Amino acid sequence: MKRTRRGAALLTTLVLVVLLSAATAVAARGARHASRLAGNAEATLVARHMAESAIVAARLRVESLLQAAPDSSARLDLLAPMEAAPDQGLLAPQPFVADTLDDGVFAAAVVNLADRVDVNADNPSALVSLFRQVTDASSAERMAQRIATRVHSLPADDAARAGAMRRRTQDSLAAALLGRDRTMRAVNPFESLDELEAELGGDAPWLARIAHRLTVDGDGRVLIVARGWKQGHDLTREVQAVYGIEGSELRLLRWRERDR
Repeated sequence: MKRTRRGAALLTTLVLVVLLSAATAVAARGARHASRLAGNAEATLVARHMAESAIVAARLRVESLLQAAPDSSARLDLLAPMEAAPDQGLLAPQPFVADTLDDGVFAAAVVNLADRVDVNADNPSALVSLFRQVTDASSAERMAQRIATRVHSLPADDAARAGAMRRRTQDSLAAALLGRDRTMRAVNPFESLDELEAELGGDAPWLARIAHRLTVDGDGRVLIVARGWKQGHDLTREVQAVYGIEGSELRLLRWRERDR
């Protein structure tokens, strides 16, 4: 009888040990998962703050340079040397601005939009001329026509169509208040060059070769592309801020964000 009791007690103890070990493993796994989530959340927050700081730093530097220029012509001439080489972007040896704050890092590049062709503008001849530098005349004209058809046609999707109509109404109202032409330049504009490549890239593999000469922000003058990240983390936050120039100041026209 005593042996049976000792055997039952031993078996119970072994079962309890196994259960406790399993519970400990589950708890440890949950703690590691929670720690990773917390670390990713912190890295995301740091990356966003760094990218926004880069925008502020780049804007202040551009405006200080514009203020030091003797006249409007000289201000515009200042933009050319600010821009990084087209194929280098933020990887250029010397970004326009770059700095660190604790464990956060940021860098930003400046793009002169005046030197780029706007795919949303009603100017297909400029697109054809640019496209013909990397493809035959037939393909250049076909792609330019596809772009023109896209930006001047309402979307098929109901939600997107409603959004386009709302933008057109808002733009018309703004134009009326400013005393400008009420005709909207693009009903269904491309929001980014990534969107342009997604729609046309399969039929225009050469598009990437001239991407540095295209823009979707032709109504702007300066594009600041900034990235921020936390040291030791892969997550990078990118912010693109489009500005117009009024005197020696930059006026924000558009703001885009994404993780990279």
